[in-house]
Amino acid sequence: MNFYIDPKHEEHVDFFLKRIEPWHQEVAINLQQEVTFIWGYKEKMAAPLSLKRIIHFYTENKHVYCSSDQGNFKVKERIYQLVKELPEQFIQVSSSEIVNFNYVDHLEMNVTGTILIRLVNQETALVSRRFIKGLKRRLKL
Repeated sequence: MNFYIDPKHEEHVDFFLKRIEPWHQEVAINLQQEVTFIWGYKEKMAAPLSLKRIIHFYTENKHVYCSSDQGNFKVKERIYQLVKELPEQFIQVSSSEIVNFNYVDHLEMNVTGTILIRLVNQETALVSRRFIKGLKRRLKL
């Protein structure tokens, strides 16, 4: 299997086969369905990261990163693009952060109305005022 990484090239998948097997069709169907992984970059390495294993996406120094059980990786997509593409368990909590609610340990609600999200990896995410109403509605709070 070969992967060719070129940010200037449009993404596509080509199969060169002697004959088509049922598992080939299954792979093709999976590729056409919703996004199940995202490419993460670290130093000179590119790795496909399963969305199920990503804890949250965040911006730092004008770059977008994701934190996963495999470590932290830079991603090429912007936060606004990720919001459109990610499955339902990902919730935008600020203009610079998206959280996978499968990795939320608990919420800390302050008397001033702010909400702090504690993640299972001991990191935190502050819910900005603009996103509190949507978060409460989504979580049925």
